[in-house]
Amino acid sequence: MSYVNGAVTHGHAMQSSAVPPNLEMETRGGFTPERVAGIRERLSEPFDPAEIKWRVTATSTQQSRHGPVKRGQLVAYADQRAYTDRLNDVFGEWGWTREYIVQVAQNFERPTARENKQSIVAAKVVVVSTVVVHGLGSHTGMGEEWADDENAATRAEAQAFKRACACFGLGRYLYDLDKVWEDLDQYNRPVRTPSLPEWARPRSPNQHTASKGPGARQGLVQQETLAQVQQLCDQVGFGLSKFTLHKYAGVTDPSKAGYAKLTTVLERLADIAKGIERLRAATSVIRDAEYAAICGEVNLPSDSIDDIPNRETLRVLLERVEAAANRNK
Repeated sequence: MSYVNGAVTHGHAMQSSAVPPNLEMETRGGFTPERVAGIRERLSEPFDPAEIKWRVTATSTQQSRHGPVKRGQLVAYADQRAYTDRLNDVFGEWGWTREYIVQVAQNFERPTARENKQSIVAAKVVVVSTVVVHGLGSHTGMGEEWADDENAATRAEAQAFKRACACFGLGRYLYDLDKVWEDLDQYNRPVRTPSLPEWARPRSPNQHTASKGPGARQGLVQQETLAQVQQLCDQVGFGLSKFTLHKYAGVTDPSKAGYAKLTTVLERLADIAKGIERLRAATSVIRDAEYAAICGEVNLPSDSIDDIPNRETLRVLLERVEAAANRNK
C-alpha cells in the first residue's frame, strides 16, 4: 500500500530508482545543484528537541548509598510523524510518496525466559518501505517485529519508513547519538530526560516550522516546479497556457494547483513549447503577410501566439506554416 498526502491506497510495489551518489551534479527533474544542496541541508537538520523521545533498551540494578537503584540504557528516536512532517515541509504533500510491502516470515528461533525451554519457533512481521521523492529518486528500508506483538505491523512499518528516510539523510544523525544511562522509576521510565549535544539540535529552533496555510505549505520542490510552469506559460503564450492549466489542473492560476497536477502541466507545457519553437523557426522563413494569411485560414483573430487557443489549433497551424516554409526553401 502507498501513502500519498496522508491517504492510503493499495497497489503493487513500485520500481525503485536510486538517488545518484553525487547529488551536487544532479539536475534531473528540474533540480539545480543549489536546490539539491538546500534540500540536503533541510533533510539533515536535526529535529526539534521536543520531537525526540527516549526508549529503554536495557536495564540494570546498581547499589547506591540509599539502596539498589534501577537504571536504564536509553536510545533517542523520533516518531514517524516527525519524518512525515519534515518531508511535507521540504517537498510538499504531493512531492513524495511511500509504499509498504508486508510479509509474515515463519520459523524464526526466539529465546524465551520460560523454565526448561531455551527457545521457541516464532514468526515475524517484515515490512519493506520505499520512499520516493519525485524528481530525485527513491530509497528502501526494512523493519521487523515479532508477530505475537499486537502492534507488530505498526512498529515494523514505522521502523522501515524511518530507515528509508535515513538513506536520504533525514533522521540519520540519531544513529550517531551515544546511548546514555539514567535512573528509572517504578514504571521503567527515565526520571530525567537526557540532554542532547549541541550538534544534535537545530541551528534555529522552529525556523522551518511551516504554517497551516496551503500557500505556505508548498515545499521546495513545488516552488521550483511552479517557477518552471510560470516560465513556460510566458513562453507558449496566453491561450495555450490557459488551455493547458484548465485541462490538466482545473485552474487558470498555476499557484493554485497541487504538486501532482503541476507536474503534469509542466510536462504538457514543455511539449507545447517545443511546438512553439518549431513555429517560430518556420515563420522566420516565410513572409509576415503569408503567416498572417495562414493564421486567418485557421480562424485565429491575429498572428500573435497569445491567440492560439489550444493544442489542436497549434498542430494545424504548425503543419501549414512548416509546409509553406519548405516551399520557400
